[in-house]
Amino acid sequence: MDPSVNPSLALRETFGFDAFRPGQEDAVRAAIGPPARDVLVVMPTGAGKSLCYQLPALVRDDVTLVVSPLVSLMRDQVDSLAKIAPGRVALVNSQRDAADNRAALRAAAGGTLRLLYIAPERCCTAPFLQAMKDIEIGLFVVDEAHCVSQWGHDFRPDYFRLADVARRLGAEAIIASTATATPQVANDIVLRLGLRDPVRVATGFDRPSLSVGVIPCASAQAKHRHIAAALQEPGATPAIVYAGTRSGAEKLAGHLSGDLDGTVAAYHAGLGRERRVDVQRRFMDGRLDVVVATNAFGMGIDKADVRTVCHESVPGSIEAYYQEAGRAGRDGRPARALLFAEGRDKGLHVFFIQRAEGSFESTRARWSQYRAVWRFVETPACRRTAILRHFGDRRTPAPMPGVPCCDVCDPSWVPAAPAPKRSRSRPAGAPVVAAGDLDAAIVEVVETAHPPVGRTRTIEILRGGRAQALVRSGHDGLPAYGTFDHLTAKQVMARVDELIAAGRLRSTGGMYPKLETVDRGRLQRAA
Repeated sequence: MDPSVNPSLALRETFGFDAFRPGQEDAVRAAIGPPARDVLVVMPTGAGKSLCYQLPALVRDDVTLVVSPLVSLMRDQVDSLAKIAPGRVALVNSQRDAADNRAALRAAAGGTLRLLYIAPERCCTAPFLQAMKDIEIGLFVVDEAHCVSQWGHDFRPDYFRLADVARRLGAEAIIASTATATPQVANDIVLRLGLRDPVRVATGFDRPSLSVGVIPCASAQAKHRHIAAALQEPGATPAIVYAGTRSGAEKLAGHLSGDLDGTVAAYHAGLGRERRVDVQRRFMDGRLDVVVATNAFGMGIDKADVRTVCHESVPGSIEAYYQEAGRAGRDGRPARALLFAEGRDKGLHVFFIQRAEGSFESTRARWSQYRAVWRFVETPACRRTAILRHFGDRRTPAPMPGVPCCDVCDPSWVPAAPAPKRSRSRPAGAPVVAAGDLDAAIVEVVETAHPPVGRTRTIEILRGGRAQALVRSGHDGLPAYGTFDHLTAKQVMARVDELIAAGRLRSTGGMYPKLETVDRGRLQRAA
């Protein structure tokens, strides 16, 4: 390696930047050498982690192998680098033709290639190792390095073998890179990858341009209305909305397509490759305003102008949440991360942890992540501070001037809850329920429900429940169905009981008591 390489000059000549961002120069100098040193880079999304290994790779005279679990990240980075270093970067993955993969390996062997991207599962195979045995590997880059740790939020067993692969290929140094590593995970990365006295670069976890908000919701219907209202605000798009499941992404995309003026599409691993690529390209070039996706979308996608990231449900860990939230505002302009939390999310977390298979250690890690993310959701204190402390960052949050910190510190910026939509199936002549008039809604349900309903079913109807008996009876077609899903069952129950105590309703008693209205001393059973 040429010791006369000037990193600042190389930065300007290669990427056109006049200066390094915080932490980058330390990582670049360590990776260039000579000799090159192992490096652990922990930087938030959008802080320039990739440059920490891309610049050294392009000024070195050997091959840098980049291991990444994210096909979209590899493709995006290769496309971008090909514009500034044509013929010196390639990728090998299962979505490319075998002939293209062989050509990439030949280029590496021929000495023209400087960066080769590959997935971890292929990196560990005998054919690949055989193909690489005579190629001089300088840097062995492990991107998304938290995947090597069982305490990380995205543990992948394939990562366990990467340290052995790096040494077998004779790599001069290992560069581990991640956006989301607690102190425990960072130490585990060093241990699992066998980093030797690594240079540690950590630039802090605060994202000054990002406002963080947690919005409690009583039901899925309330979440959908609130998300639509948030994305209707001026300047709210481009936006990414994360849903918990593939079917949830499709359903929410359908709702938002009807509620928003802009373009909306779903993205998840169950779609065909061509459709996924089309959605990604349209979002990147600005033809698509909102993508509703599972966490398969956005990882490694360098779209700087995302203004809003919404989470339809609470992610399984703070690390996963903050990594996805960090896809907003990467251009340094104000952006929002909105998490819509429902009590049901907590029950689902417990259910999936209890059903998951794995070692005692991995199960313990999942419970730790569960407790941490719900402390964040339910904290009455500053949410930015909670995030920074989770990652071991003791600094005081410092949002940009004019950027609200979080919903706790400044509730004024949080989108207001929209008024519930009325059912389209209102019978002719049915009474109108004024928005917010819970008493009238309760009485309307009691008077119009057929078959008659009791206290529990009345509450389910008003909160938009999906119990089989409710749907089978047609109660989901009542005018007041779902109009108070922003309230808890306890709140609605309390009001029903108050109406009974006030003499406006009565219970029939018996084994299956029903509610009746009381009018001028006479009982009127619901029709």
